Parts: sequence; C-alpha cells; structure tokens
Amino acid sequence: MWFSLVSLPSLVAFSLMMDAILAKPFVHLVYTHNSTCLDFKAIPACFGPPLPRKGFKGYLVEAVPANACLPIEAPPASDGSQTGFIALIRRYDCPFGTKVLHAQQAGYQGAIIHNLYSDLLVSMAIEVQMVRRQVSIPSLFVGGSAARLLKRQIRERNGTKITTVVPRGYYNPCGDNVEFSLWDPARHYLQFWPGYCTQQMILKFLREFGFLILLGVGSGILAFIGWVKWRQMKSGIRVKTFRSGDQYDSCVICMADYEVGDRLKILPCSHAYHNTCINTWLLTQPRTEKSCPICKQKINTAI
Repeated sequence: MWFSLVSLPSLVAFSLMMDAILAKPFVHLVYTHNSTCLDFKAIPACFGPPLPRKGFKGYLVEAVPANACLPIEAPPASDGSQTGFIALIRRYDCPFGTKVLHAQQAGYQGAIIHNLYSDLLVSMAIEVQMVRRQVSIPSLFVGGSAARLLKRQIRERNGTKITTVVPRGYYNPCGDNVEFSLWDPARHYLQFWPGYCTQQMILKFLREFGFLILLGVGSGILAFIGWVKWRQMKSGIRVKTFRSGDQYDSCVICMADYEVGDRLKILPCSHAYHNTCINTWLLTQPRTEKSCPICKQKINTAI
C-alpha cells in the first residue's frame, strides 16, 4: 500500500542516486606535458564501443556549447597526425547519449563528460535503443576537479593531449556482460592502487636506485640471519663428544683432563665441562642464579 504513494520521479531520482553511489573508477585519464603528469580516475559509459584495452588518446577540446545539448562546433583542422580530438563536455541539461552523439557528429573521436559541482563519478547509461545504436565513439565520466585542471591546461596551451590507461586484469562491469558482486575486490582496484603518474615516478626511482635498494635489503637480511644464528648459539647449552685436537683441555670442576670420547657440555659463554660435572654444579645452585663456574655468566636455558 505504501509503495503506491511513492511517485515515479522519486523512484527515478533514487535510481540515479544509486547509480552515482555505485559507480567505481575503471580507468585513469592521464595528461602529460614535459615534466607535468596529472592523472584522474574515470569511468567509461555503458554505451558505445568498449574502451580499447590499450586505451585511446587525443587532443582535448572544450565543447561549444559546453553542455553539448545542441550540435557543437567541429574540432580544429587536423595537422596531418593520426591523433584525433576528444570533446570535454559539461554534465546536466540533456541525456548523456545526446551529448556523446553530438560530439560524434561534429567529428570528435571520443568524449569526456565531467561532473559540475562534485567529484562523484556517475555511471553513464541510456535506454533509447535508437541513440544507443548510433553512438560509435568511446566516452568517459570524470569529476569536477579533474575538469577544472584540464580546462586550465587547455587555456594555457594549444594541443592538450590526454591518454586513457586501463589497469591490467580489470574489467568494466557494464560492458563485459559478466556477473559481479558489489564486494568484489576487483571493483575497488583503483581505490587503493596508485595513479598512473605515481606509478611512473616509482618505476623511475626503482630504475635509478633499485640496485642500491636490493643491495641494502640483501645486506639487512644477511645481517639478520647472522644475528639469529649468533643468538641461537649463545642462548643454549650444547652437548658434544670430545675428540683429539679439540680446543678444550681440562674440566675445572673435577680438574681432570678430557679424554677422547668424553661427553662435554658447552655453556653459552663457550666454557666446557664434563657433562656430569656441570650437571652436578648447576643442580647445587638456586634455579634463578645458575652461572658458569669460571666467568659467573648467568645461564637461563634449562638443562
């Protein structure tokens, strides 16, 4: 009964809000110029051709009119290069499909639609089959901050070239026709993975200093292993059989020389005694005050 009280516009608004909340970044939109590298999280449209795994690139041009709800101006004349043009379009006022279709009709090879008042990423989908069939260029959605930075680059210099980067092993849920869980880790890949520009900085750092890092890590591991072995050797009582040529001479407890075959105990301090002699010595001492007869070093390991 209560469901009938909910208006259709309210349901549509709720559906659009859920689309916006559930939209997850799929690719990186990258701008590079000399030493400047900027990358932004983006999500492709659920219509038009799928984004190539190798990404696509082109020169970015602001659409006129900005919302592309009417036919827009054509891109600048080509300079003979194979790199095309991509339209930067403002959100709102008309459906996404209409905006992308106007960019396609004007001669653009791709379209980027940006949010206006926030950085929330929205899934772009259209239900009109006629428009869906007509769209033949790829398109992306980016946040408002990304658009402001890109517009600044466009106005400061001619020929702002951008590239899309698709992470390896990641798929577009609305384009691959596969079932997925909202909790699938793959959907959150770009939430935690560094951006393209950060990855390039890391790779450059590793190329220049990777050998030194590996050398330092290797030296640290070897030092740690040596320390562990030293601790193990120093922390326990060893038992051995006396052989001719061993460095030990005589037991200071019984004052007898060692003979081949005698069982000896080597304390952590490296002093050696007959097995029975040192056992008797240690048994006569309090549990917490057991020590070597020669150097008085405390012995914590149980016999």
